[in-house]
Amino acid sequence: MRSRVRKFVGLAAMGALGALFALPMSAAGAQTVPGEGAPAEPSCVIVSTTPNPVDAFPADVTVKGTVQSGVHITLYGQTPPGTGTTVALASQDVTDGTFSLTANLSGDTNLSVNFTHGTNNAYTAGCATPGGEVVVLVKSNQASKAGAGALAFTGSSDTPSYVLIGIAAIVVGAVLVVAARRRSQLS
Repeated sequence: MRSRVRKFVGLAAMGALGALFALPMSAAGAQTVPGEGAPAEPSCVIVSTTPNPVDAFPADVTVKGTVQSGVHITLYGQTPPGTGTTVALASQDVTDGTFSLTANLSGDTNLSVNFTHGTNNAYTAGCATPGGEVVVLVKSNQASKAGAGALAFTGSSDTPSYVLIGIAAIVVGAVLVVAARRRSQLS
């Protein structure tokens, strides 16, 4: 009887380890052949937002950055930050890989930059600073509001791995509990 329990525990452990290594590969999805499918998404980087902070409002603020040529880029603003309506402030077609968008701001504003790529608006994506922020808060030197700032960057590319490790731990734990119960019943 003990050999059956050992075989069962061994098979369950091997199954759990196999699942641990096989699930990340199946989660990757189908691979595309080069030259087929959707083109790679262009990278868009907000290089500078000047002046920031501004001396006083109203003020002209310029956002500069880089993105693939052939896209249409739009600067959006939300005044007041976090609660106001988001509106398009400026836009341009990118022909040389760089963009420069200027808008006149009337107060503290959250700025974000999006671009449309491809024919018939194939897809729209956002730009980010080198630090990963997709929203830039422009505020006055004279304003000192507590808690105002760029929105938090959330998310992690490690989440699927942690989920799989948790599932594997639950499976292994369940197998060990079943094996221990069977062993105590046989004794």
